Amino acid sequence: MGCIDTRDLDTNFKYEISEQEGGEGILKCFACGSCTARCPEMDVDDEWNARTVIRKALLGLKEEVLSSEFLWVCSSHYRCLENCPQEVNIKGVMNQIRNERLLDEMIEDTTGKEVKKGMDPSFKYKLAEGESGKEIYYCFSCGTCTAGCPERDLDPLYSPRKVIKTSLLGIKGKVYSNKFVEICSTHYRCLEQCPQGVKIPELMFAIREIAIKEGYNKEGLDACE
Repeated sequence: MGCIDTRDLDTNFKYEISEQEGGEGILKCFACGSCTARCPEMDVDDEWNARTVIRKALLGLKEEVLSSEFLWVCSSHYRCLENCPQEVNIKGVMNQIRNERLLDEMIEDTTGKEVKKGMDPSFKYKLAEGESGKEIYYCFSCGTCTAGCPERDLDPLYSPRKVIKTSLLGIKGKVYSNKFVEICSTHYRCLEQCPQGVKIPELMFAIREIAIKEGYNKEGLDACE
């Protein structure tokens, strides 16, 4: 992030969030970082940082906050709430910020403006249509699959949980470009440990099948985003 131009700040943004049920805690945050230290999402992607999102919201960097992926991946573990000295409900704050983003998109749609969307909400439905992908709805992002995956010994970025989470969010470009989709070796250790019995290898197969049908290739990633 470059230098902040105070003329671009929306100083009312934090109050819009705080006025909504669940978002009032944002005004109590003093950016100590306890939430981020306990957040399991950081193990998936260090860009998913609750402290950064809240800090930017307090400053009034509305556009940067509303474009953050963390709004959609916060998984309600509530470890942050257990550790926060101010008892800020991070999940509640993220929900309200996400609502602000959705409201902005609806307003733009009704005024006829072109809306840029990096997500395909229908992607999870396409996966669930096939026999191999129907169990995607059972996943609640606990991370058990990733913790037991032997592919993680090759590269810590190989995360079945991340693939499933981005699939549910509809961030299709990132799903297709994730190498784990291709290298999943069907050890089925994930299935043995998953409390929901989700067949991860079959989900990876379903993703590959849809990618082929849509004509995806590594050089054509931009067309998928």
